[in-house]
Amino acid sequence: MKIPPKQTKITEQTFIDLGMWLTHPEQHTSEQLSTLLDEDARLPLLDLINSYWLGGAMHNSLKASSIWQQLDSQLTEYLAVLEQFFYERNQAIKQEAIFACQILSDANIPVVMLKGGASIFNGVFNPISNRFMTDIDLLVPENLQQKASDTLISHGYAPDIGEHDIAAVGHHHAPALTREGSKCSVELHRWALKKSVSDVLATAEVWQQATPLALTDNLPVLQMAPSQQVILSIAHSELSHSGFSYQHIDWRQLLNLYALVNHYHQDIDWETVHHHFARCHNDTPYMALNALLVAADKFLKLATPITKRNDKAANKQVNDCINLYVKRQQPSKRFAHLLAIIKGYSHENIKTMYGESGKYPMLSGRLKHLKRHLTMLSKPRYLAHFINLFKN
Repeated sequence: MKIPPKQTKITEQTFIDLGMWLTHPEQHTSEQLSTLLDEDARLPLLDLINSYWLGGAMHNSLKASSIWQQLDSQLTEYLAVLEQFFYERNQAIKQEAIFACQILSDANIPVVMLKGGASIFNGVFNPISNRFMTDIDLLVPENLQQKASDTLISHGYAPDIGEHDIAAVGHHHAPALTREGSKCSVELHRWALKKSVSDVLATAEVWQQATPLALTDNLPVLQMAPSQQVILSIAHSELSHSGFSYQHIDWRQLLNLYALVNHYHQDIDWETVHHHFARCHNDTPYMALNALLVAADKFLKLATPITKRNDKAANKQVNDCINLYVKRQQPSKRFAHLLAIIKGYSHENIKTMYGESGKYPMLSGRLKHLKRHLTMLSKPRYLAHFINLFKN
């Protein structure tokens, strides 16, 4: 009997295995355990874990289960190193958040801590190594955003803008700020979501329903209400970052939703969540909500009162996301990068980046964007990167 070759690519089963090991490891099958224990067979799983910075969450889930004692030392030591890295990084990020918020508090600037920043203080991510973070998102009143930026800059922060980066005129947050020795940047938001999807969650609603969040015994800020944290988590990945239109499942945000639901339980008003996505002027936000909840149910066994398991469009979206991910592992996947560049010339993106002023704002904006890309290609490292994308 011929032994079939071991799977070296990420498949739909890899997605299913990842969700199971992250959230309910005791419910594994013998085949899933065999895959995890095989050094070669588990490589696609580890690849997917690393793609979404889930090593800390994987370590913590497996270590809390009976599976941990069955794992080989190579895997346990590898995951332990990742978990320690995420833990130490997030401890440093907590201190950075305290430092920045203390400066803003002293300047009498109100702050709502958004997304991951709030989650490592309020207990949503426990241990805090369950989450990998790249920045601290702080919502400040729009009329005080410039003052907040100037205040942080006067205390050692500086804009973290690369040579070819653009300070988009219509962006919902200012350019990231960093200071020497910091583990992450600070982004000052004027809106909770970008303007084109603000129908889902208006910034005024965030301020009206914000609740206290203690960073230290003497430093209170604000955080979003539980239902709004769920709304933002979904809208941020699926709409602001175009996960729904690009047919991409963001596993970090999927796990974030799982953590929010398990932390807040009955404090989440699912009718309110449903209403926020259904009230929009088009169907895309509502369709995105349904699809993500179906994905959470399929991979994480997270069922909510508004999950529509039999929604054909939602199930098709989830399947299309998986199939596209699998397909892009082929050599032709490199054209996905070109597609992403082309999508950057969309009406909405050009309007956000360059504004709508002038006689021909779209034409002018697209010409500016083209000039930026051509300038980037004149630099050896950018040109080499672009060529490598299309090599076989």
